[in-house]
Amino acid sequence: MDLSGQAVTLMNVDGLGVNTRRTYKNVPFVLSSRPYGLFVHTTEMAELSLACHSTRTLQVAVPGRTLDVFVIGGGSAPAVMAGYQSLVGRPKAPPLWSYGTWMSRMTYFSADEVNEVARRLREEKLPCDVLHLDTGWFAKDWVCEWEFGGQFPDPEGFMKHLADDGFRVTLWQNPNIGKGNKLLQEARERRILPPRLEALQTKEGGSEFSTQEIEGQIDFTNPEAVLWYQEKLRRLLRMGAAAIKTDFGECIDMEADYAGMKAASLRNLYALLYQKAAAEVTEEVHGWSLVWARAGWAGCQRYPLHWGGDCACTWDGMAGSLRGGLHLGVSGFLFWSHDVPGFHGVPDFMNSRPSETLYVRWTQFGVLSSHLRYHGTSEREPYAYPGILPVVRSWLNLRYALIPYLMESGEQSIAKGLPVLRALLLSWPEDPVAWQCDDQYTLGENLLVAPVMNDSGIRDVYLPEGDWIDFWTGEAITGDRWLRKVHSPLDRVPMFVRSGAELPFYPDRVSHTGEMDPGRTIRVRFEPGRGFLTDERLRGLFARQSQG
Repeated sequence: MDLSGQAVTLMNVDGLGVNTRRTYKNVPFVLSSRPYGLFVHTTEMAELSLACHSTRTLQVAVPGRTLDVFVIGGGSAPAVMAGYQSLVGRPKAPPLWSYGTWMSRMTYFSADEVNEVARRLREEKLPCDVLHLDTGWFAKDWVCEWEFGGQFPDPEGFMKHLADDGFRVTLWQNPNIGKGNKLLQEARERRILPPRLEALQTKEGGSEFSTQEIEGQIDFTNPEAVLWYQEKLRRLLRMGAAAIKTDFGECIDMEADYAGMKAASLRNLYALLYQKAAAEVTEEVHGWSLVWARAGWAGCQRYPLHWGGDCACTWDGMAGSLRGGLHLGVSGFLFWSHDVPGFHGVPDFMNSRPSETLYVRWTQFGVLSSHLRYHGTSEREPYAYPGILPVVRSWLNLRYALIPYLMESGEQSIAKGLPVLRALLLSWPEDPVAWQCDDQYTLGENLLVAPVMNDSGIRDVYLPEGDWIDFWTGEAITGDRWLRKVHSPLDRVPMFVRSGAELPFYPDRVSHTGEMDPGRTIRVRFEPGRGFLTDERLRGLFARQSQG
């Protein structure tokens, strides 16, 4: 987590994964161990030298003749984070259903295909709340016209049928309009697309897989364009869509004449304006301010949910997703997710499937994240991996048992300005090990998680200062120490609870959150000899899940 010695350029680009310095989300905020925070109030490209050019200084460079910065005190890392959040804003609480499983792939191509996925999920007793339609719900794959194609002949009835079975539908789209789009002429005439200042000489690389030639992005600095876009979404939301995936937004046409500002000032800000437009119309229709977003800048944390982008189905893809998410958390984003078990295959981008071990381990990481979504270029549904289906089923049901704790943690995060999934340095800022640790985290305030990210199932675990209880067995362990070469069988992962903490659980197996009765929630106090598998109300539930 310590970036000392690095020089960082803050400019949104298509990251093409999570293992390079290219990134979809840049946030001009630095948290120091002094402690203080530095927020660079700009939307243009900024450059940070973190004890790099000079080992005794933090340097900031922005274009232009003025520098606008906030220095944030408070005496502790959590206090600095709260001060930063007071400047840039905090999100509203996500709805209950969003904490359930989201199921997706790139892509489902018809109502029949989606209905079959829904049927299999229920048949296999795999709890799920959301079915996400990625690029294939339009008349032509990837060509975003905000209308269902003929392969979805009755979209309103289709979504109602799924809703009756406890599934909500979310829809992919992006702000790019190209030559193959029937809305292009209207978008040009009404200045929904900004005119170009001159002929575009170069095209920035990215992961736009469509065959259309992109003509530009919706101009969210133009109020009429915002209303035009929101009306497209409003119709879909009223038809039954629960939320919109605001994909892309990290790259814009840098040679276009935007209505409200120059391209250099808009590029990093574009994601915020894009997500704001989608979140506001979603709240108007449904009452929740929710998107599924890829690009980001300071302020975007007001519109959850954000995910990590196109990570590879590899152990380093998983590790990079966690490391990037921990940094996102200390950049003010309280809720975030990632593609389980990785987005694209290796070596075959579209068709290489993850190993069964990787699939299970990434599922465990996803279950123990603020939000959980399966997504990728090939099959991601658990029933497509029969050899590990019982283990995956047990973890998905554990997810639903943990939803009361996740919701409680989300409310606490909003109140305190700390992420649900947080780096150890936010809870133990005086511990130098915590500032280095980038492969463990606390989920909420009381649950410490050390994901397994290798085939052997063996890893070292650092327990910070305090008294801890093994989540599974109830064994008491004193912290401020390393646990070396901890072996976890495939159905377990190292998890520890603060001794004496009470965690709320939902004790019954459900198919979706609509079946959950808040009055049935129980609280389990973790103390020596009492863990998840020693509690009679929970142990049998987990055993039944493991057996299917």
